[in-house]
Amino acid sequence: MKRIHRMAMALLALFELGGLPALRAQISPAPAVGKAAGPHARFAEPSVNFGKVMPTEARRHVFVVTNVGTEMLVISNVAPGCGCTTAGEWDKEIPPGKTGRIPIEFNPANFSGAVTKSIVVSSNDAVQSTQVLEIQATVWRPFEVSPAHVSFLPVEGEPREETKIVRIVNNLDQPATLEPPQSANPQFKTELKTIRPGREFELHVSYDSAVPSPSLNTTVTIKTSLADQPVLSVSAFAMPQPAVVTIPTTIQLPPGPLGPNYTYNVVIRNNGSAALKVTEPAASVEGLVVKLIEPQPGRMFYVSIAIPGEFKASAEKPAVISVKTSHPKFPEIRVPIVRPAPPPPPATTAGK
Repeated sequence: MKRIHRMAMALLALFELGGLPALRAQISPAPAVGKAAGPHARFAEPSVNFGKVMPTEARRHVFVVTNVGTEMLVISNVAPGCGCTTAGEWDKEIPPGKTGRIPIEFNPANFSGAVTKSIVVSSNDAVQSTQVLEIQATVWRPFEVSPAHVSFLPVEGEPREETKIVRIVNNLDQPATLEPPQSANPQFKTELKTIRPGREFELHVSYDSAVPSPSLNTTVTIKTSLADQPVLSVSAFAMPQPAVVTIPTTIQLPPGPLGPNYTYNVVIRNNGSAALKVTEPAASVEGLVVKLIEPQPGRMFYVSIAIPGEFKASAEKPAVISVKTSHPKFPEIRVPIVRPAPPPPPATTAGK
């Protein structure tokens, strides 16, 4: 019995001498990490959700930023992603360990449904000079109109009538009635159809590009029986497109050296209904290698031009890239190559 007691005491002594310090080292708290070198911004919450909002209710929020660095944090710019979001007067300089405020206001007047907007904050942060804040909201309206804008892209020389559909849903418990739509521009014809009485409707907006008109836009208005939203409005516009588009129309070369493998691509896009044929790629001067690529047969073409580094554009003999097409209005497409003249050498003054 005494022998067992002596062994237990020896083990306890050994634990006290070697084991306990190791155990204490494992459970001891880690040393505190020092502040980040230089200025460093840390936002308490980089994103905020306003939840359900009415279109007439502007929402405000103050983003709080702490300088967890060792030098003065300077916030040089706060740039919201669109005009619906504005930034108030924010704290420009934040000392180490202190906090600053960036007030933001969101105007939901032109939105419906889920909305997400970003704000870019620029500073002298030593780790990340730009940081993105985010605001979210669900804009609720008595009537949900989707989309609130319709656009028509008619092709020049191909007149036709096209119809776009706008869905209108009553979000209230009470049924509603809608009066016939009104358009200030007769070129845009409108028709209202009832899908579910009092609950769901469709606005059909038609545009006939064959009818000449001095105006290419209109606002369609619909009176409702709801006091919360007595008038609905949908904007419509038309933007005629050329049948064949060339991008760019002029090749602007950089003023410096081009390098040994300089290549430039010209895009030709067919907006017309008939398939387009593009053939005979050529250059008006020697030394240029022109290749035709057709990623979307009949619709999209690339004209690839390999330009040598020693190439020089000449005013007397300008370089022009050309192709032939099957469109009667665009039988040939010509794209000139322009290279700015090098700047004159700096003037020198003779010594005294």
